[in-house]
Amino acid sequence: MPNKIHRLRSVGMDNGIATGFGILYVAEEAYPLIPYVRGNEHPLAFGRTPRLLSILFTTFVNTQNADYNGKTRTLTIGKDVRQVARRMGMLTGGCGRQNTVTSIIGYQDITFTSRDGKEIKPIEETNIVQGESWNEKTITFTWEYVRLMSREPKEIPLSAVVGTSGGSLSLDLLVFATLYCPEQKELYISRNNLYKIVPGTSTETVSTKHLTVSLTKLNQIQKIWVFSLTRAGLVIRPYGMPPKAENRVQLIAE
Repeated sequence: MPNKIHRLRSVGMDNGIATGFGILYVAEEAYPLIPYVRGNEHPLAFGRTPRLLSILFTTFVNTQNADYNGKTRTLTIGKDVRQVARRMGMLTGGCGRQNTVTSIIGYQDITFTSRDGKEIKPIEETNIVQGESWNEKTITFTWEYVRLMSREPKEIPLSAVVGTSGGSLSLDLLVFATLYCPEQKELYISRNNLYKIVPGTSTETVSTKHLTVSLTKLNQIQKIWVFSLTRAGLVIRPYGMPPKAENRVQLIAE
C-alpha cells in the first residue's frame, strides 16, 4: 500500500534566476486548486486560463525580467509578459485575450489559503479593464501572494505546458508531477482523489478512455516523468526509473 501524504515538500530555489522563458515556474500555494483555493464554486476554479495565469505570474515574480518590479510588487503587461502569454497559448483564438483579461479581473475575487491557514487575496490593485487594451497596464500583487509565489517554486518546461493545450486536466497532472513527484519515488493518485483534488472533474474526465488519451499526450510532450494508468488510478514516476509499487507515495486531498 502506498504511503499517504497530504503534500510533498519540494526543494527551494533562489529567486532572481535569469531566463529566456523556455522554463516557467509554478508554486504549490499559488496554483488555483484545492486545497489552497476556497470557494471552488467560483468560475476561476474551473478554467485553464486561471491556471496558466498562476504560472505566468509565478514565473515573472521568480525571474529577472523587465516587466516585474519586486520593490512595488507590480507586474507591467510589457513586451516580455505578452510574449510569454502568447507562447503559452493565452492569446490565441477569438476570445483568448478576452478570457485572459477576464481571469485577471476575476483574480481579485478569489482567496487563496496559505499552509498556515491564512486567507490571502492575490491582487491589491490593477488598472486592467474589459474592453481596453491590456498593453502596459499593471497588476500590483499583495505581499502575501508574492510570498506564496516565492515559496518553493518549481521549474516547469514551457514546451510541456503548451503541449497540454485543450483542457485543464492534462495541465493539472503536469503540475502535480512538477510539485509532488519525488526523486526515485512514484506518485500515485486514485480516481476518487482526482474528484476531490481537481475542481469540476466529471466521471467522463476520469474514464479510462479519457485518461489514456491525456496520459499518452503527456508522455509525448516531455521526457521528465512517465505517466501510466492502473485500474484504480494513475502513477507518475521520474523518467527512466523502473516501476516500483513498493516505493510509492499517494497524493490525497485534505
